[in-house]
Amino acid sequence: MEAVNIPAGVRDAMISHSRSELPNECCGLLLGRDRIERSVPMRSDPPAPDAYCMDPEQQVAVFTDMEARGERLLGIYHSHPAGPVHPSGMDLRRAFYPNSLYVIISLADTGRAEVGAYLLEAGQFKEVEIFYT
Repeated sequence: MEAVNIPAGVRDAMISHSRSELPNECCGLLLGRDRIERSVPMRSDPPAPDAYCMDPEQQVAVFTDMEARGERLLGIYHSHPAGPVHPSGMDLRRAFYPNSLYVIISLADTGRAEVGAYLLEAGQFKEVEIFYT
């Protein structure tokens, strides 16, 4: 995959979620059938400014609903409240879904959120171009 299409409404929802969780990181899932159709904000337990850990009970509920809708996990997003849009070493260590897209929202520039997308290949993140529709 050289590029990914993210609906503008999904991008806006991820950015809004990122801002609402400040000063902590946010996290969420990107779901759909053949393409990203929606984002699902997840609770980070515990909330922290430099890490996220999705609430396991909420994950089970969302995955159950996802399967009932005929959807699949296409990506995971999280924010870097004061850091760069690039994945950190911790992001790499916690990348448990190698076939998923990893989206990072940087709020380091408070006036403008920056969004980056990455795929995990051979134990490293590879940047993917984003198109918005």
